[in-house]
Amino acid sequence: MKEFITKYADRIHGVLSCFDRMLFRGYLPIMSGWQMAQFFNSSNIRYRELKPFLLEHAARVKQHGVDLAEKEGRPFQYLQEKVRKEELARQIAERDHIEDGLICVLSVLEPCRTFSFRSEKGKPFVASARRKCLFLYYYFMDRDFGLIHVKLQTWFPLQIQVYVNGHEWLARKLKENGIQYRKHENAFLWIEDMARAQAFSDRFASLEWPRILNSYARKVNPLMEDLLESLPYYWVTAQSEYSTDILFKNASHLSELYPRLLSHSTLCFGAKEVMSFLGKKIRSQFEGEVVTDVSDLSFKRIAGSRIKHRVKQNWLKMVDKAGSVLRLEMVINDPEGFTVRKEVTRKGKKVFKWVDMLKGVAYLFRYKDVSLAANGRYLKPWPKSTIPPMPSAHWTASRPESRLLPSAPPKRSIPSPVTRSRSSAPCWQANT
Repeated sequence: MKEFITKYADRIHGVLSCFDRMLFRGYLPIMSGWQMAQFFNSSNIRYRELKPFLLEHAARVKQHGVDLAEKEGRPFQYLQEKVRKEELARQIAERDHIEDGLICVLSVLEPCRTFSFRSEKGKPFVASARRKCLFLYYYFMDRDFGLIHVKLQTWFPLQIQVYVNGHEWLARKLKENGIQYRKHENAFLWIEDMARAQAFSDRFASLEWPRILNSYARKVNPLMEDLLESLPYYWVTAQSEYSTDILFKNASHLSELYPRLLSHSTLCFGAKEVMSFLGKKIRSQFEGEVVTDVSDLSFKRIAGSRIKHRVKQNWLKMVDKAGSVLRLEMVINDPEGFTVRKEVTRKGKKVFKWVDMLKGVAYLFRYKDVSLAANGRYLKPWPKSTIPPMPSAHWTASRPESRLLPSAPPKRSIPSPVTRSRSSAPCWQANT
């Protein structure tokens, strides 16, 4: 990364690394059938009382959303058709000039993880099950985070999800501290003081996330005030997007360079190279797949094109944003395989060891370190001979995904960008 920045220093305004879209999920300690059975036993709920009990509290959770929307004078809307909920919330916020507080509450039927109840050998049995139930999407305009949503499942085990955007949080920090900037959607085009902006961005991972997330959980889940008062949510990072943006002074500078970078990544990065970006090596016991694909994003709100390298459930991508920003972004959905150095107990002694990184929000600082390192490795020095020439008339544009590829295949052998295996990666369990 440093070599790349140095080489094109005269064209670059600055570099900013920042969390982008973040999804946090909250789990109550009743996610398994056994835990739910223990909860019923401790609450002295008999088998014949289960159905009325569950229906009563599901209705209570829904009614709380209706009452909160009515109290704040905001719309409560049931969505029968598939719509872009975030865009709808933005339109409502702009229409009603909402700068702080609740924007709307949207309800929709979606698949969920819940429980089934049956009797075996005369004894009640609780098992996990897949059903469809009502979800409530609360959209808020937060003073610190901007537009966020809180998604709540109305059936037990009442899983909750909170979405925030790191770039929006940073924009509000810059404005609060009198630092001027230009921004388009979730991309900064220019910042008056890049060093201070980066210093603010680095604070995101160390925010008091349990306190912030619990405050919204209490707003939307009325059961936290009584029935679930002694059962707090355990918060995990369901999805982390961490981007490194290289801000070019002029769009023409990036438009000249980007097709060459895209072509090089497409033609020269195979599974071995992609794994090395993540700080890993392909070994014989590797189970999963490494896939590279190129897409034309001209139909998106911010037009451009991107290349994505996916390893199991995580991926690293490069995209041009708004014409003048080169974005490298690491997306982590499953931290399996990444490690963190922490104090652990071994043979009765406290020692520091590299151990598996988990999803808990306490590890968010490590998500940042892993993602920043991956972004930096992607723009490592490339031999001049491997960078394709600038596009010319003989380049094909028959398909969007191949418009930057030469019409004739190169003579030298190219590593395959796809490695597949017979089985996929194991799923992460909420209670581990």
